[in-house]
Parts: sequence; structure tokens; C-alpha cells
Amino acid sequence: MGRWTLVALALGACAIPASTTPEVTLVASVPPTLSTTTSTTTTPLAGANHVFEASSSAVTADELGASWHESCPVSVKDLRRISVSHRTFDGTAEQGFLVVHADAVDDLTSVFRMLFAMGYPIERMDPIEMFEGSDDDSMAANNTSAFNCRAVAGTNIWSQHAYGTAVDINPLVNPYVVGESVHPPGGRTYLDRTLNSPGMIVEDGPVVTAFRGVGWIWGGTWENKKDYQHFSTNGQ
Repeated sequence: MGRWTLVALALGACAIPASTTPEVTLVASVPPTLSTTTSTTTTPLAGANHVFEASSSAVTADELGASWHESCPVSVKDLRRISVSHRTFDGTAEQGFLVVHADAVDDLTSVFRMLFAMGYPIERMDPIEMFEGSDDDSMAANNTSAFNCRAVAGTNIWSQHAYGTAVDINPLVNPYVVGESVHPPGGRTYLDRTLNSPGMIVEDGPVVTAFRGVGWIWGGTWENKKDYQHFSTNGQ
């Protein structure tokens, strides 16, 4: 048997069976395409182990549960459920869900993409219907939320949340303060805005900067009260 024959046999013995060939999964970068059904965008981040993923889809009245009713100032057909990636307080990444007005989808997708890239943490992000429409329970759980058909606390005026054009972010560490009242009550611990607490929103920080970039206004700049968790399209 010749030397080259022996080499060929040796190589054949070392060949990897086809069934053991490792699979490789590729993540494509898909440009945003928003519609009344479903759209998806995936943005790889340089130097990160995760990619930002976002999608939007139509919702139904049944899905909205206690957060919507017939007298709401916005119709169900004008609302969208968005899914966006976010960093968590323990440093991992997960998908969060918000219900927003269709016109706000692009802005919010852009904002949460920026926050994800900056590493800003959000403890949880679940639609308000998971709390039976209770803003108090959602805030106490430090849950980031958007649409909720409700009035401004203590008034009969529709909140911007009732239109799907406002977002409350990490509300426990970014409380709503009116005089001596703090909402949620557990947020009193975070009245000192110099604390370096995870998720705290401060002037010129990443959250304010990201929202300012799409023209949304922060409630932390209000004069007679402070809503550190709140961002809206019209500043109300």
C-alpha cells in the first residue's frame, strides 16, 4: 500500500459524519417596517452579546382587557402592541411589551433601541392589562407601561396614557410627586435624585436624551409637580 493511499485512508477515518456537522444560525438585520399587522426590526450591536429586536402588531379589545373601554378617547384600531428588547437590573436582556398609539411606534422603537445600546436598565415592561388596569399596582411593581385608558390622577381629564402617547419608565425609582404626595408610596425612598440607583432618570441622562431626540417631553421638568417617570408627546 503506497504512502498516499495511507494518508487518504487516515483522512477518511477523521472525517466528520454529516449528521454531526454543527448548525450555524445567522441573525439578519431587518429594516423597520411598521404596519397594522406585524413588523420586525433587528439591529446587531457592536461588541454586545445580544441584538435589539422590535416588532409591532394590532391589538383587540379582548386583549386590552380592563385597560380599554368604549368611552376611551382612542379606538382599538389606532393602538399597537410593541415588543422591544431591554436590559434588566441584573444585566441580562429580555423582550418587553407596551401598548401605544400607532403614531408613536416609530418614536418609541427608536428610543428603546438607544436605551438598549446605552445599557440603561428597565426592571420590567408588561402591558397594564396584566395589572387589571391598575396604575397603582403597576407603579408599585416598578413596571414600565404606556397605554391605559384613565384620567389624570385626581381629575376628570384624560391622561396622555389614555391616548397611547405617554410612557412611564421604572416608576418606583422615578416617582410622581405632587406636594407631599408620592406615587407610588414606595418611591419616597428615591426622592433624593442624586442617588445612583439603577434605572433612575436624571436631567441630561440617557433616557431624557433619547426621548428628547424624538421630540418627547419629560415630566421631571414640570414646575408645580414632578413626574420623573413620565414622557409624552405634548408634555402633559
